[in-house]
Amino acid sequence: MSNEGKHIVLIDDDPDMHEAIKMILEPQGFRITCCFTGPEGLETVRQSPPDLILLDIMLSSPSEGFHLSYEMKQDDALAKIPIIMISAIGDTMGMDFAKELGSEYVQAEMFIEKPLDAAKLREAVANVLGGQSQE
Repeated sequence: MSNEGKHIVLIDDDPDMHEAIKMILEPQGFRITCCFTGPEGLETVRQSPPDLILLDIMLSSPSEGFHLSYEMKQDDALAKIPIIMISAIGDTMGMDFAKELGSEYVQAEMFIEKPLDAAKLREAVANVLGGQSQE
């Protein structure tokens, strides 16, 4: 399955992450839209629903990403869009959020720790999008 034209929205307040993720995923054929804030990301996702959302947890507050993912998964128009959370919060707080995936607390399909490993990110994106039903 080709990645050409698949749209990913990245919601992260770090411009260096935007550049790194673009360098990792754009050569794979993905189209990346970068958003710096939760509200900007939510508006972008609502206006042009992507194939995948990459979501940082710590945005304007330490848990804003959790709230955003919850809000998106409660919205019928957005609920089926897969979310991969990307954060250093687990390492910072000594918690393993991957164990909470799919729960009410962590409403995402996958969790990746920062700092990012390019191969792990490509693999995670391929796994999540590969498991997506084509409707």
